[in-house]
Amino acid sequence: MKLPPTDSDPSLPLWEHLEELRRRIVYCLLVVAAVFCVTYCHADALVYFLEKPLLAVLPPGAAHLYFTGLTDKFFTYVQVSGYAALFLSAPFLLLQLWLFVSPALLRHEKKVFIPFLCLGSGFFTLGLCFAYYGVLPLAYRFLVDFGSPQEKAMLTLTPYFSLTLKLLLGLGLVFEIPVVLACLGRLGILTASMLVGYRRHAIVANAVLAAVITPTPDAFTMLLVMVPLCLLYELGILGVRWFSPTGG
Repeated sequence: MKLPPTDSDPSLPLWEHLEELRRRIVYCLLVVAAVFCVTYCHADALVYFLEKPLLAVLPPGAAHLYFTGLTDKFFTYVQVSGYAALFLSAPFLLLQLWLFVSPALLRHEKKVFIPFLCLGSGFFTLGLCFAYYGVLPLAYRFLVDFGSPQEKAMLTLTPYFSLTLKLLLGLGLVFEIPVVLACLGRLGILTASMLVGYRRHAIVANAVLAAVITPTPDAFTMLLVMVPLCLLYELGILGVRWFSPTGG
């Protein structure tokens, strides 16, 4: 006996797929909005947490951030609360994505999707921690101490949070490299021998990427980012060997 199609069954007409997609998007927006209300209520703590890497390296008595426009502080708090809401809502958003696409996936594709979603979330969080506790303090100390001691910093909210959030997001995404490589290996698109053959190219690409990500021109900070990138590439090779159906 044939079961009736579910809401996201592949046999449904196109408009019903679009209706299902609309419903999932509405759920996501409602949850993000609800979480945003919570994060905005704690915006002071979130903003101070993100300011700490800079305030810790400023001279005593000068550990302040300034704002020059009346709306700068408000929009900074909204921006930080929004990013926090998206991060905290990510498990629910990924669940909705899974519920929408899973009926169209084959059994072996479903076995790949769920574990790699979990690994992706873990590596993204690891990238955020590496950026916050490793890169930001050293980079900001270099930038503050650079130049003549007669030059005093008067730092404002908008440029600081723009740079900080970009660095956090950038390094969080970069830490997805081994997960993406392992996923492509599991699907048979990449092999470990292929990645080994392109290792020298990857080192050069990682050096360029590290130079782009880091806000400072010093070699130490660049190496601080480049070395983990190379390690992530090597971890990706191991992941391809582990998850590949042929063993790499």
